[in-house]
Amino acid sequence: MNKIVNKITLLGLVLVAFSCVEAVELATPNVAAPVLVVLEGNEFEATTGVAVEGSFYELDKSGILDRTVGIDSIPVSGLDITVFINQTEEISTLTTDAQGKILFQNPWNSLGVPDPSSGTQIRLEFAGTYNDIAFRQYHNVRVK
Repeated sequence: MNKIVNKITLLGLVLVAFSCVEAVELATPNVAAPVLVVLEGNEFEATTGVAVEGSFYELDKSGILDRTVGIDSIPVSGLDITVFINQTEEISTLTTDAQGKILFQNPWNSLGVPDPSSGTQIRLEFAGTYNDIAFRQYHNVRVK
């Protein structure tokens, strides 16, 4: 009986010793998004098409430790935004205005939905590059 307990204990110690490996780096590099993306509009009538409003902000964190200042949102103007469906199919290219805003408008058939019916859903992807850092924001739109 003692031999079995000793073998189980030894096996447990071996498992613990080899299961704890310290990783030097993350498996996938995480980079903070260079801009805050706010997308509005996700349900649209079948007859009207899609109209998504987007706002793009750079976050000024210089006042993060001052509770009276906090984090400030600065609109990013002149930012080129490319809209995709199916990850690689480019649908539109837009540029943000002075307030950091865009308006993406397209009929359903140009988004690959020739006969929109209630509940049909697709994923739009808004992509760009700011300060040499690429970003991509996903946004689902659906037929009412």
